[in-house]
Amino acid sequence: MEEPPPKEESNAPGGAQNPSNLFGGVDSISSLPDEMLHHIFSFVPTKVANTTSVLSKRWRHLWCKTPYLSFPHHKSSLESIHETLASYTAAKITRFHLYVDRETSEASERSRHHVDSLIEFAISHNVEKLSLVLNAYYVFPDFFFSNSSLKQLIVDSWNYMSPKCTVSWTSLQNLSLRNSSLDESFTKVLSGSLMLESLTLQSCSLSCLDLSESPRLRRLNLEFFNSSPRKCHIVAPHIHYLRMIDFTQKYSLVDVSSSLIEANIDTIYFLPRFWCTQDDPSKDPSKHDYQVMMQTMLEKLQNVENLTVGLSFLQMLSIAEYSGVHFPTFNVKTLTLKTTILRSAVLGIAKLLQNSPELKKIVFYKTEDWNCSVEKYVNRYMEPQDPQDLIFPAKSAFKVAKPDLVASFMELLLRNTRKLETLVLQLRSCLNISNYDELSQIALTLSHKNKVSIVLK
Repeated sequence: MEEPPPKEESNAPGGAQNPSNLFGGVDSISSLPDEMLHHIFSFVPTKVANTTSVLSKRWRHLWCKTPYLSFPHHKSSLESIHETLASYTAAKITRFHLYVDRETSEASERSRHHVDSLIEFAISHNVEKLSLVLNAYYVFPDFFFSNSSLKQLIVDSWNYMSPKCTVSWTSLQNLSLRNSSLDESFTKVLSGSLMLESLTLQSCSLSCLDLSESPRLRRLNLEFFNSSPRKCHIVAPHIHYLRMIDFTQKYSLVDVSSSLIEANIDTIYFLPRFWCTQDDPSKDPSKHDYQVMMQTMLEKLQNVENLTVGLSFLQMLSIAEYSGVHFPTFNVKTLTLKTTILRSAVLGIAKLLQNSPELKKIVFYKTEDWNCSVEKYVNRYMEPQDPQDLIFPAKSAFKVAKPDLVASFMELLLRNTRKLETLVLQLRSCLNISNYDELSQIALTLSHKNKVSIVLK
């Protein structure tokens, strides 16, 4: 009888088992094609993928050809990353991620040279998706700004993105910057990225964002929390999608395209309180700034078909309505409300619904309880209020959806719309067994009465 071939020996350390030992002697993982194993490697740091080389001959050089390289936050030095990459043999990198902090990289010329060489390594391998988190002082070298293969670039860095040379990112489609300081030289980035389709700026300092020379740009994502207090004018005549989160009265939409069809809007949480506590406009010009900001914003949103708004912006709408700000007629067909049920928001919600005659669908996402101090100032500012609105809580305190409160909120939404077809309420953890049956019956009754499909989730 022929003896079975001897099992392949493994040099795996104690914590790393040979794949054949994991499935009763059948090595199902090793039989997978390289492309699939490389895909598995894409979910772990490269240092972890590298350890698989000791499992067996099949795995010895497998990681060296993966197109996905990731060096996230760890205590390894930049030199050790270079040592790891010395064994890399693939000709092309699909995705490269590098995290550098103050512990990993001291503020020295040698450390910056290491970062330069790592970025150059990725570029020389025609990287398509490059992600850099640089929590140490760093000046981007000129070669960084010239790349024909890069399609997606993510940079999280407190350093200036200020190219002194010509930028040539001829294939770049998606650019995301976080915590970056942007000056006038950012126009070089835009002019050198003519294929750019999506731009994300998070907590970036800038005074003007002019995207008029970016004809292919369709998506603009702006998050302003902790950004510079400087005034910023935004010119984006070609975009179809706009997300503006945590903005203040210092940011203004100067120009957006009439083809803007989707928007996600919310002011920073304390802005409603600031508006309410300002003095008379004749004495305090900043109060007039809020009115101008809201008037301008509402005008720019007129043609949007899919609109998402948060609680702070809804409170700003309530104050705007109470202050006599003119509301245009909107073309909204789907409205998403990310808020909790509050008296300070219902006036803004009602006015938004009344001025959206083509509205077909409302999606309500119940958010977490909010800042009570803001609600207090808004409610006090708008006193006296409509008696109908007094049924809604002055502050958010409920953890479980009370049937009578939710019913009143649904009735508010239904009586202020004309062509509504679908109402979806995402109550999440507030919806439990104890109140689901009663709320379902209320929703069914309102659905038949108003001829609107109501869904509870």
